[in-house]
Amino acid sequence: MPVRKMTRIALLSAILYVSKVALEAFPNVELISVLVLVYTLVFGAETFLIITVFNLFELIQWGFGSWWISYLYVWPLLCLSVLLLKKLVKEEFLIWSVVAGCFGLIFGGLFAIAYLPIDPSYALAYWISGLPWDVWHGVWNFVLTAVLGKPLYKILLMLKTRMFPEELKQKRDHI
Repeated sequence: MPVRKMTRIALLSAILYVSKVALEAFPNVELISVLVLVYTLVFGAETFLIITVFNLFELIQWGFGSWWISYLYVWPLLCLSVLLLKKLVKEEFLIWSVVAGCFGLIFGGLFAIAYLPIDPSYALAYWISGLPWDVWHGVWNFVLTAVLGKPLYKILLMLKTRMFPEELKQKRDHI
């Protein structure tokens, strides 16, 4: 893998991590969802690597816990969802805002899946007790994606075309 690409992955992962730390004082208000969404629109499947590095940062800071297992599939699931919807939705950020809002609404349920093998009744109680926070999470995901999604997308797309023109040339050569 080229050094420039590794540097991009590291930098975008660090932005995910710093955005999470910066907003930790505000429960269930995070930029990770909108950033993963925009990263996936601009960089495609490379976002899986960005998420992996972000998850490693989380592991280093907080240590291993059952919550971390959820991070291993929750964020990649958002990336996969965006990849699957990308051709249908394109750059319609109102629709992407709805997708991000729905992701926030189901986040607790997705997170609770990791607890099913431990105790299904605990997983259900965990999910139900967190529903008000999931609603809050969904509302903020919608708002942040509606406000920041398109500008972040345009900035990242511009930076990609200026800093990594060889990737665009490779895509054109393959067409």
